[in-house]
Amino acid sequence: MSGKTKFTPMLKQFLEIKNQHPDKLILFRMGDFYETFFDDAKLASKILGITLTARNKKAESPVPLAGFPYHALDNYLEKLVKNGLKVVICEQVEDPKQAKGLVKRDIIDIITPGAIINENLIGKVENNFLCSLVFNSKKNNLGLAFIDASTGDFLVTQIKSDQLRGELTRLRPSEILMRDEETRSQLDRLKLEYEPTVTVYETWYFEVEEAEKLLKNHFAVNSLEGFGLQNKDLAVTAAGVSLSYIRSLKKDELKHLSNIRFYSLADYMQIDDVTCRNLELNRSLRNNSRSGSLIAVLDQTQTPMGARKLAQWLLHPLLSETKIYQRSNAVRIFKENYQITAELRNILKEIGDLSRLLAKLGTKRINPRDAIALKNYLEFAPEIRSLLNELNDPLIKQYSEQIMDYSPVTKIITEAIVEEPPLQINDGGIIKDNYNEMLDELRNISKNGKSWIARLEDYERKKTGISSLKVNYNRVFGYYIEVTKTHKDKIPDYYIRKQTLVNSERYISPELKEYEAKVLGAEERIKNLEYELFQEIRKKLFVHIITIQNYVETISLVDVLANFAHMAYQNNYQQPFFNKEGILNIKNSRHPVIEKILDTEEFIPNDIYLDKNETRIALITGPNMAGKSTYLRQVGLLAIMAQIGSFIPAEKISMPVFDKIFTRVGASDNLTMGQSTFLVEMLETANILNSATPDSLILLDEIGRGTSTFDGLSLAWAIVEYLHNNQKIRAKTLFATHYHELTELENVLTGVKNYNIIVKEWKEKVIFLRKIERGSADQSYGIQVARLAGIPARVIRRANQILNNLEEHEISPQGLSANARKQLAQGSYQMNIFDSVYEKMKDQEKIIEELGELDIENLTPLEALKKLSELQKKILE
Repeated sequence: MSGKTKFTPMLKQFLEIKNQHPDKLILFRMGDFYETFFDDAKLASKILGITLTARNKKAESPVPLAGFPYHALDNYLEKLVKNGLKVVICEQVEDPKQAKGLVKRDIIDIITPGAIINENLIGKVENNFLCSLVFNSKKNNLGLAFIDASTGDFLVTQIKSDQLRGELTRLRPSEILMRDEETRSQLDRLKLEYEPTVTVYETWYFEVEEAEKLLKNHFAVNSLEGFGLQNKDLAVTAAGVSLSYIRSLKKDELKHLSNIRFYSLADYMQIDDVTCRNLELNRSLRNNSRSGSLIAVLDQTQTPMGARKLAQWLLHPLLSETKIYQRSNAVRIFKENYQITAELRNILKEIGDLSRLLAKLGTKRINPRDAIALKNYLEFAPEIRSLLNELNDPLIKQYSEQIMDYSPVTKIITEAIVEEPPLQINDGGIIKDNYNEMLDELRNISKNGKSWIARLEDYERKKTGISSLKVNYNRVFGYYIEVTKTHKDKIPDYYIRKQTLVNSERYISPELKEYEAKVLGAEERIKNLEYELFQEIRKKLFVHIITIQNYVETISLVDVLANFAHMAYQNNYQQPFFNKEGILNIKNSRHPVIEKILDTEEFIPNDIYLDKNETRIALITGPNMAGKSTYLRQVGLLAIMAQIGSFIPAEKISMPVFDKIFTRVGASDNLTMGQSTFLVEMLETANILNSATPDSLILLDEIGRGTSTFDGLSLAWAIVEYLHNNQKIRAKTLFATHYHELTELENVLTGVKNYNIIVKEWKEKVIFLRKIERGSADQSYGIQVARLAGIPARVIRRANQILNNLEEHEISPQGLSANARKQLAQGSYQMNIFDSVYEKMKDQEKIIEELGELDIENLTPLEALKKLSELQKKILE
């Protein structure tokens, strides 16, 4: 845009707003359309698929223009927000008919991906968080704050920098605030699996003193200690930054942001982003959607608040045995009294999204229909409390006592608002009769005036003798008398011609205009008065927000626990119990997701046993497709379900409380960071070896598969040894592998036990029985599995020939002869794999000389095997 370009007053008005918000797309209301201009128009046209045209096409530099009807705002807003854009809605704030000159416009809302209140723009059962980051690079830690403006959830914490990726992955904020581009670069290095909008936000609230003042002022407190924020400067700063940003976008009091909750990761089981992904807690690996995940199976909650609460619980399992039992005991009572639970769930099903209704109320955007919905939802409170009182459980009793008398709120709405009000607040028809004397008087004038006008038509017909005479109304002329031209000679002198049509004439009379002024004046005053009265009702409801929020929180908690009971009742889940001895003992356990997916067959249950001593590591062998990965994931899911307070699909459960769950399951790569599948596998394994504790649960599947057979076997062996011998770890571990040689470890390491998944052969076919038993698998059945997968018969026949050849010459891809492996299985072959390989290699003096002198005695097993692997390759060459 040239500095010399002359713009119309309207475009100048637009540019003033655009200059204030250069990083946002401006939706500029013009009559029945929202228009965009200049670069905004080009962007909107591309994203929304609307026509790009131009204003002042004949001008030297026409202005790009693109718009859409105002009533389609939500549909188009959703597309803009999903594309990560920030949007300013600029509305006409005066009636164009009454405007003198340029119509006044003002910003009524600013919407960014992390600051959405309109529930139509976000998921119904997921939080939509705005996050702020405050780093302390010297101490390598940071403060995090999460606000959901649509529900009022406000969470803060302080964590180590290396925990940031996991927490962002769990809560998936739509927008992240940071101080500067340097901080942004730190975030970029995390390479998150999704793309939040990143906003560099310059504000003095990045100073802890200013942030603390803002929070104290907002919550009307003298100290933040009541929120658990004493001596937590980074968390306070992050909270102040988030609140400041929301306030800068919304011209509202944000009354629904009435509480702030500090949480510590030390109170919850640590589930990193890899484990969250591998166990498919909230998204399926197959399609990256909710379908096929654990949350999709567990979530049969009846309210949106309950669904969001369950999602939070699932990602933050408890570490306190006492708190876990509080939840699961309440679930047991709900299950034992299922008829009451079913009644309760039927009531909860009638309650809509109260959290987001309160967000509208807290920002004074609640409309008449929302108010009626609020009344209806609150009127269920006595019935819910009555049902809860029938159940004998401390936690349920606590929830019952938190449900208050909400009649002061419902009374305001019942007395004032009609049962089926309009959606808009400026069209009238909202307020009941007998609520306001002035309104009743105006309505009487309007009603009688309309009756008089109806009588006027009959009177004028008789007086003029024109039987076809009509009294009508339109917005342009108001009330008028219409007479066909065939009767124009009967028109009285006091009729004043207003409009000539093809077959008729339209007239007004002094008497008609006098009554018109009364009627139309009354109707306009009625609309204005009803608008004012509804604003007063909003203010009256506004003061009850905190009370209603307590009800919302209670409803969400009751909904989740009743949901757990429903799942347990319907699916034969049992209550888990916890022990201090560190024993994981689950009888006839099932995979909660897969058993729901299976259509034609029944899920085969399996036992799980691990302890601190003799069975600390379970080595699981068996062919691919037999169910090793399913078994590993199953154990992880059951542990998480137990620690969120849910019952689990099993016959009997006794377990320790796990502080962390780690998984290394399946093949994946990260090409954006230049990482191969094997490198990703090693990075994830390294994280486990460096982070696990004796209270952790480790699930490892096919370690070493991404490299050469010998390297992979060596690594897998060394990793098992490390997990077994390192006193800082000694975690309970399920280790699934296709390296049968590892089963020798049971003879070497006291805490390792072999298990395998049973298969049967029949007519050169393999049948998977999906059952775990003690002992090791005797072969991998790879060729049979290949046949099942549809590999051409010619390839299968050739593979069998090659296999027979190898076995005949006692050659094994793992570096041991078939005969040696047989002896190992029988226990008569005394040397372990390292000795075996060393014996094979040590006679190759020439090659040893070529590679240099090797002091194998002083090398670790892993280092020795790497060197010997090089020798083996040389020999094979």
